[in-house]
Amino acid sequence: MKSIDVFRQDIVVWDKKRKIYVPQPTRFWILDRDIRAKISRLEEKGYIACFSEKISTDESLFSFFITLHEREIEERIKIFKEKYPQFLDDPRFSVLLDKNVGIGGIRDFKEKPFKVKCLHLWTAYHSGDKRFENPIGEFVLKNI
Repeated sequence: MKSIDVFRQDIVVWDKKRKIYVPQPTRFWILDRDIRAKISRLEEKGYIACFSEKISTDESLFSFFITLHEREIEERIKIFKEKYPQFLDDPRFSVLLDKNVGIGGIRDFKEKPFKVKCLHLWTAYHSGDKRFENPIGEFVLKNI
């Protein structure tokens, strides 16, 4: 499988139940249930720990993933300032401006061991934007 369809979500969404706008640090989502289930099976086989270990022990790979997190932070800040300036001073949205919060809301991404939150996240980013293509997403797409 070369690519999958992903949903690109805005970084600020309307919560219908609470009737407020809320921050959403994850921009790409896999909606297809079958694909999500296949990815979950890879997670059950231990590939989250496998990738966490591999990235933590390979400096070039570790730097590569830090760069992806930093790229996402820059993109998120740019989108937020352009589309939602009315929320710039609202503390509820500080997560969108926090340079320590990377892809998928992952904190402390510059620390080892590297945290691979889930394979779904990295696969969604891999498929959602060419600038975020990564070895995890590539592996998943080849193995589902």
